[in-house]
Amino acid sequence: MLRRYFQAVILIFGLLGSESLLFAQSFKFNPQPKGIKLPVQNILEIEQDTLGRMWFSTSRGVVYSDGIQTYELPDTLVRRFNYRISFLKDEDGVMWLYNANGNPTVFKVLRNGWEEVTFPEEAKNHFSGRINLFAVGKSPEKIFFMDTGAELYSWKEGETEKKLISRKNLQTGHLVSVLQFGNQILLNFKLKAFKLEKGELRPYAFRGIPLPSPPLLVKKSPNSGDYYFLGNNYLAKGPQAEFPTEIVSQGFSTTAYVEADYFSLVFSGENVFYHFNSHLMKYNPSRNGTVLINLTDFFNTIYLQTTFIDREGILWVGSSRGLANNNSQIFQNYGLEVTEFLGEELTAIADLGDGSFLFGFNNGIQKFSQTGIKTIYRDPNAKGLPNQRIINFSMDDQGGVWFSANWAGIGFFNPKNEKVSLTPAPKDVNVSSVQVVGDSLLVTSSKKIFIAPLNSKGAQFFSKDLTSEVESHLQGIPAFFRKAGKLKNGKIVVLRASRLENQYPIVETPRYLLAEGYDFLELPDGSVLFGTEYGLKIYREGYQGFYIYGGRSISNAVFALLRDKENNIWAGTDDGVFVLGKEKVRHFNETNGLVGDEINRGALVQVTSGRIMIGTQKGLSIYFAEEDFYADGTPKVFLSSVKLGDEEILGVENPKINYSKNSMEVEFLATGFNESKSLWIHYRIKESEDTEWVVVKNPGSNQLFFSNLPAGEYQFEMKASYDGENFSDTVTSPQFEVMSPFYLQPWFLIFAVLFLVGLGILINVFFRQLQNLGILQSAVAKENKGKVVAEQQFKNVWISSQDGMLLTLEGEKILTVNPAFAQMMNTTVEALENQPLSVLFQEEDFQEFYLDVLLKRVRKTPGQGVSIETPINWKTGMLEMEVFSVMVDQDFENKGLVLSVFKDISAQKSVENKLKEAKEKAEQANRFKTSLLSNISHEIRTPLNGIIGGAEHIMMNRREDEELVSQLDIILQSGERLLSTITSLLDLAKIEANKMPVVYSDTDVKDYLETVIRPLSASAKRKGLDLSFDFLSPRFRAKIDQRFLEMILNNLVSNAIKYTEQGEVKITAAREGDLLLLEVTDTGVGMSLDFQNKMFVPFEQESKGNDRLFEGTGLGLSITRNLVQLMGGKIQVWSAKNSGTRVLVEIPLPKA
Repeated sequence: MLRRYFQAVILIFGLLGSESLLFAQSFKFNPQPKGIKLPVQNILEIEQDTLGRMWFSTSRGVVYSDGIQTYELPDTLVRRFNYRISFLKDEDGVMWLYNANGNPTVFKVLRNGWEEVTFPEEAKNHFSGRINLFAVGKSPEKIFFMDTGAELYSWKEGETEKKLISRKNLQTGHLVSVLQFGNQILLNFKLKAFKLEKGELRPYAFRGIPLPSPPLLVKKSPNSGDYYFLGNNYLAKGPQAEFPTEIVSQGFSTTAYVEADYFSLVFSGENVFYHFNSHLMKYNPSRNGTVLINLTDFFNTIYLQTTFIDREGILWVGSSRGLANNNSQIFQNYGLEVTEFLGEELTAIADLGDGSFLFGFNNGIQKFSQTGIKTIYRDPNAKGLPNQRIINFSMDDQGGVWFSANWAGIGFFNPKNEKVSLTPAPKDVNVSSVQVVGDSLLVTSSKKIFIAPLNSKGAQFFSKDLTSEVESHLQGIPAFFRKAGKLKNGKIVVLRASRLENQYPIVETPRYLLAEGYDFLELPDGSVLFGTEYGLKIYREGYQGFYIYGGRSISNAVFALLRDKENNIWAGTDDGVFVLGKEKVRHFNETNGLVGDEINRGALVQVTSGRIMIGTQKGLSIYFAEEDFYADGTPKVFLSSVKLGDEEILGVENPKINYSKNSMEVEFLATGFNESKSLWIHYRIKESEDTEWVVVKNPGSNQLFFSNLPAGEYQFEMKASYDGENFSDTVTSPQFEVMSPFYLQPWFLIFAVLFLVGLGILINVFFRQLQNLGILQSAVAKENKGKVVAEQQFKNVWISSQDGMLLTLEGEKILTVNPAFAQMMNTTVEALENQPLSVLFQEEDFQEFYLDVLLKRVRKTPGQGVSIETPINWKTGMLEMEVFSVMVDQDFENKGLVLSVFKDISAQKSVENKLKEAKEKAEQANRFKTSLLSNISHEIRTPLNGIIGGAEHIMMNRREDEELVSQLDIILQSGERLLSTITSLLDLAKIEANKMPVVYSDTDVKDYLETVIRPLSASAKRKGLDLSFDFLSPRFRAKIDQRFLEMILNNLVSNAIKYTEQGEVKITAAREGDLLLLEVTDTGVGMSLDFQNKMFVPFEQESKGNDRLFEGTGLGLSITRNLVQLMGGKIQVWSAKNSGTRVLVEIPLPKA
């Protein structure tokens, strides 16, 4: 029973702000750190090297990770160890690997290899069950200690001699830690501490207070300078390494039934993390509080084996059941582990002001106080059904708490007798919000709004209906109401859902302010923030726009708003909370500490103690403003290699590279393990300070390749960041120069000019001689024509053939060859005649191929012949050959006479291979073009958003300056037009690069189409057009790609509106079998038949040049057709000039 109520007791401590006692806290730990794949889940040690890589010693070996992938030690190195491998990082940052048991074996980790430390042979003859290695000091005074169980060795770095230190094992036990302070070296053994003086151990007694047992770890806090002493079941501290003055924690060890002790002592700011055969403890001297971070349920084990704080401030823990890390402890979380909760989802919170709180759930209300947890009200329905969901609380001046209870109506909690009363709502009315305003109560349901005095009874709460008065200002458009409240000026704020039919998002009257959204917050200057479906917006002086703070806006759906005592604004969204304050926007969600991502509307409250309580779909989070454990370090970047061609240039001063080696390969490390933000890699090949940075987000590789660098001087630069913030240092290569190609060198140009002049003179002379020779040859030809004809009749084809020809008897003996074949063999015809066939081939395999494969085919088809293409390894070398063989006589000297013709096709094959390479390079260039277009479009769009946002912001604040607003409106329209163009280019690039896969999601098709068409309707009305939408099928749900469908509709309807000056645009949608049919018809200018033949070609428009009537990029129809084809559909267009256009899109609906 004690464990059952433990979490509830802990929650009470957390709510009341008590930290003077030992209690457990639940924080968000990540069990799968990125880039880490361990061979086994038994983690014994954790360390980080100077490059930022994380090292892990497990029961099956040592691995390390750079955050992208995990690396194992080479097999050649692992085989040098006997059993388990451990590691040590010394004060210089050097990593050492050593046998944790077996024979003494130590290796120093170098940048590009390993270096073994030698030991005397007598040390290797002893097998040890436990070996520990320690180091103190820095080079060149660094001293190492190795305890093998039987012997204790000591040596200075670089010394080959290992000194043996005498000790009595029964009095010391094994060596646990070594500390150097001043000129003294303190060795902490399991049983006692000793000082090392002149190579001998002297018993050492700590001054100060007596300790329960000898400390096994003594460490200095980098923050305070105090020393901490960790021993069996206690933690002490003192001002000096030999002087403990206070025991700050005791009695935390949970088990003594382990073969070896597992303990750690690490620091993060003021926080001290430690464990000793226990789970993790945290001590903060400023708050004088000791906290148990209980990971029993997380790891399913009763103690941790190791703990580590990395350079970014991330906390790592290892156990026999796995590894995890934690980057934030500013939220204390309570979820499923608190079994006393009525449910997991916490929907509403109220601070009663006396140290107690009300929590609302889907099925009731609980009160939390110093006396415990009490269920005030429970829904009799099944757990989790939201029929009586507590949506919000509102407190009156007498301390009474009113609450909305959905279909159960209005609720009231009397704190004096702790009784709950419910007032049922009229039929079909569900209460979604109640707000106390003075002595009245505003009651909101989805269809009705009521106001009544607080002393009303029963149905009187619903007697005064404000709905008709509110709807009279909405042009009769039905509304879905969410909340009602009052501003300081007395106006009633009514929030409704955003719908396509809503003509205006804001309607202000003398009595009302009607807006869209979930929640509102009035600021001191009279402006009002609204949390809407589309983000956080501000209403000021009749204008509404996105709220820009610190250069950022929030586009997530905002459900709840709060201004805390420090004037920070909290926005609860569907992706955690955003905190706006001190000119910064901080974002918290499940990745950096919050228990859940979706914040409930009535569950964002600051309580009397100043802490922020946040109710989510996964439980409760409490924000501790005073907690300073939050990882905010930067990534680390290191250049491992920079090669130009095959030449390494790192470490080379101002290298000059031949133009033939103008391709660059970069290997780098970008280590960052904080997964609350994306890791960005920024690099550039700098020619000048204006060279743009290229950004790679969440890189999947640690290599970059660049080809065909033009001649010039360069320097490669790289840095890393988290989401464009928290930048690392910039690392650079040496400045290098790619030399101009030889044909652009001055000496070569002079030589080329002289050569061309000389060549021209030579050609002229040769041409004149050729003319004279031609005249002479014509005379001789006429005289000997008859003789030539006669000779040609007797010339043997055998002699004139340019292909090698071979006559063999059954492939055993060469009868004869023609001159071309003899030339191919670099010999004479006579030398080959009557020789065995083997003299032709380099290897027997090719002779067997000729005999067994080719000749067998010839025998099967006598008189027809066989032709093949194959490489043949002749005695003269390998050639690609086309071979034709035919049996010319089957009975020549009682054997078959075979004629083989060999044609050298090596040049042809070479040309074919070059064509393939050219094709691959062309495809690579096309991919590069697509990538370049995507990157450029992205980099233009980012500042363009800033221009548009800035223009909107100035227009909102300077509305009285009509001339300025007019000029800014031109900027705004031009920016939006350019942004649309860039977006189209980026979409086209993604499609061409196959980076827009189809992602189906289950969707209410009618609701979604109405949501997409709603903003288009406003565009049509501004142009004076009628836009109608008809859904011709019964409402249905189907799997569709919402992004593709939105882009298709936006392109088609926007085109229809653009090219229609008057009339209407009609949109219809229907389902026919497994097809979704979308049809867009307009009465616009239409298209000519010639243009319809090329309307899907990118950038094509019917009107071109400066005289074109309509603006645009010509990408809409091209993108639309590509998207339709990606989903397996088709698009058809019917149009005639000046007669409008009809477009029909058929999209297959996948089966569920």
